Amino acid sequence: MQIITNIQNAPEEQLAITVGFFDGVHRGHRFLIENLKQVASEKGLKTAVLTFREHPRKALHSDFVPELLTTCEEKMALLAQTGLDYCILLDFTPDIQNLTAEEFIKNLLHDTLHVKVLLTGYDNRIGKGRVDGFEQYVVYGHEVGLLVQKAEEFSYKGKQISSSEIRRLIDEGDIAISNQLMGSTYKIDGKVVTGQQIGRTIGFPTANIHVSNTEKKIPQLGVYACWVQIDDDRYKGMLNIGLRPTLIPENQRATIEVNIIDFDQDIYGEHITLEIIKKVRDEKRFPDLETLRKQIEEDKLQIINILDKFTPYQ
Repeated sequence: MQIITNIQNAPEEQLAITVGFFDGVHRGHRFLIENLKQVASEKGLKTAVLTFREHPRKALHSDFVPELLTTCEEKMALLAQTGLDYCILLDFTPDIQNLTAEEFIKNLLHDTLHVKVLLTGYDNRIGKGRVDGFEQYVVYGHEVGLLVQKAEEFSYKGKQISSSEIRRLIDEGDIAISNQLMGSTYKIDGKVVTGQQIGRTIGFPTANIHVSNTEKKIPQLGVYACWVQIDDDRYKGMLNIGLRPTLIPENQRATIEVNIIDFDQDIYGEHITLEIIKKVRDEKRFPDLETLRKQIEEDKLQIINILDKFTPYQ
C-alpha cells in the first residue's frame, strides 16, 4: 500500500475509493474494504481509502479528546494488511472542512483524485454539515460520471460494529470482546520509565509505561493478560492499569505498569508495545503486601493459562 500525503501527488490511475476515519480498522471497516476490492476488480480500477491524520471532530472542536483506538501509525499498518493499493492520508484542513458533499465528490474525488467509483459505508455521510445523504451523492456522482454505491450493513456474530461500541466495551473492561469486534488485539505502546520499584519488594518487578500518544484510549482500571513486544521478542505479561491502592492509598493518578513474566533485563528507556488480551480482575485494595503478593501469584497462573490458549483473531 502506497501512502499519499499530498493530493497534488495523487496517483494517475483511476480509483475506486472509500472515505472515513477508520479508527480501529475493525471488522466493519475491513468488510467495506473487501467490497471495495471486489468492485475495483470488476471495473479494472485501483483501490484507495481517503482518511485523515487526526480525528475530524478535533479540527472542528478544539476541546474534543478523540480517545483513539489506533494511532495514525497503527491505522496505517492495519490498512496496509488489507491489500489496498493506496491510502490517501490528509490533514482535515479548513479547505476540506468547508467542502459541501457536492464539492467533495466533484472537485476532490473526481477532478483531483481521478475517482471513478465511491463506495460509502452503510451509514456514512460526507461534506460540510453532513446534510446530504446517499441519494444526493448518487446524483452528484452521476453528473460527472462517478459511480456512487453503498455497502451492505455488516454485523459480526449478530453484533453491530462501530468504533463507538468498541470504545464502550473497552471502558467496561470487555477487552476480549472488543478485540473480537476489531479482529485484532488492542495495543498500547510507550517508553519504559522509572517507577517507585515497589513491585520488586514482593517479587514482581514492573515496567512503568509512559504512553506515546496521549489521545490513545486507556482501558478500564484493572489487571489484564497481555503480550509484551520488545524489539523482535515477545513475552507474556501481567498488566496493571490503576491507582495501586494497596501501595499508595491516597494515589489519584492512574499508572500503566507491566510485570514481564520470566524476564529480568534492564529496559529503562526502551520502547515497548503491549497487546492487551483479556481482563483478569478489577483493581482492589488488599490489607497487606503479603495478601497482595498471593493474589498476584494467582493472577500470574491465570494469565499464563489465558495466553497459552490464545490464538490470533481471524
